[in-house]
Amino acid sequence: MPKLVITEEMLDAIEAVKGRREAAYWDPHCKRYFEKQQNLKNKTKNELEEKGRELGIELDKRQSKEKLIKEIEKYQKKG
Repeated sequence: MPKLVITEEMLDAIEAVKGRREAAYWDPHCKRYFEKQQNLKNKTKNELEEKGRELGIELDKRQSKEKLIKEIEKYQKKG
């Protein structure tokens, strides 16, 4: 089986889930978080705004896409 190559984005997911930025902490929880983030990055601002409304928050589309994603992530971590 080929060795898994950990990318910067994967390290970001590990840090968000585990609180540490170490490749050794990669697990299924990190993988799920990573896949969810990839899905958000593929959405348009309008789709992100819709997702925010589904979660019960109102997003300002004048902000950058990255900021909209961070707001959604922040809300999802709380809930």
